[in-house]
Amino acid sequence: MKAYNPQWSANDSTQQTAQKWFKKGFLSQEQLSEVQKSYPLDYYDPSSFLKIGLFIFTILAASFSTSVMSLFFIAPFESNYQLAIIIESIVIGVVFTFVLESLIKSRKLYHSGIDNALLYMALGAFCTAIYLIFEQAHPPTWIFLLIFLPFFIIALIRFADLVVACITFFLALSILISLALTSPWGKTFLPFIIMIFSVSVYFLVKQLSKRNDYLYYEQCLGIAKTLSLVSFYLGGNYWVVREGNAIINDLSRAVSPQIAFAPIFYFFTLAIPMAYIFFGLRNRDRLILIIGMLASGFSVFTYRYYFGFLPTEIALTLSGILLIALSGGLIYYLQNIKYGFTYQPDNEREGMNLEALLMSQMVQSKIPQQGDSFRFGGGDTGGGGAGGKY
Repeated sequence: MKAYNPQWSANDSTQQTAQKWFKKGFLSQEQLSEVQKSYPLDYYDPSSFLKIGLFIFTILAASFSTSVMSLFFIAPFESNYQLAIIIESIVIGVVFTFVLESLIKSRKLYHSGIDNALLYMALGAFCTAIYLIFEQAHPPTWIFLLIFLPFFIIALIRFADLVVACITFFLALSILISLALTSPWGKTFLPFIIMIFSVSVYFLVKQLSKRNDYLYYEQCLGIAKTLSLVSFYLGGNYWVVREGNAIINDLSRAVSPQIAFAPIFYFFTLAIPMAYIFFGLRNRDRLILIIGMLASGFSVFTYRYYFGFLPTEIALTLSGILLIALSGGLIYYLQNIKYGFTYQPDNEREGMNLEALLMSQMVQSKIPQQGDSFRFGGGDTGGGGAGGKY
């Protein structure tokens, strides 16, 4: 089911960890070299700048080839251009998929820009064909999204692409939103539907993170976790719900009308960022902590938007003073490690870490040891230099 060699992602993670420990002094240069030899990165890995260039070049080359290919499809179907586009899109999708699979096997591409571009264009071609096939029936939007979703799920499982992971998340969320908007009760409970969906995705990510092939999907699961945390907060944010309700119900007024369950969303707007910060600190999860701090700032904006009593310039000045004072106090307090937290960068901390010690011992065991330069006598039994054979 996986297009890339799963060992590539495992070796990449091992080398990154070894590089980090080498910078901290947990591994020597010899041990680092041994890790790199034992866990080689035998795939094509261009620089980030080159990846962007290859991506753009592949898009341009593929676009030119599709333009040339369209000449062979338009002539036979002059009376029905839509059918020509449908057939061409399917052919393009199949060809790009075949080329993508072939290049991964023959050239050992691994998210190098070329394979990403071919994947996106293949998915775009298939989605174009599906849209044109069902367009004349005028189905609801969620029908189109529901048909697109399996293609992206299959591509996500096989290629573990970040962009595909994001699109898959938004496709699934958009299907739920589109279905909810078809009924009055769905519009009323839409924020709770979004929050339930976000919680489901978050716990699904937690379960998938326990799989043996977690490293293959590590970045995809990370982006899914981030999106689920953000959508959960936005689904319960009072400003988003109130203004979104006005847009959905086409209530064009100077001030959007009050919403149902307003006290609940007042509570969510305040409680969710605090919960993120609490659990981020408790579990030492930097992602949750950062999202919690950003959500706190947006919550302040939300309350000020409806209940502001200070002019903006005064509120900003006071907030800046408060943040500077809080930052300075935390920097001073965390000069030394307190409850597992410190202001000092990781590479300035002293001490050894158990994982680094185990890695060091494992690598050390693989490094050939030099024998003694001096031996006693010629005896084979270690008998103090006896010359005879025993």
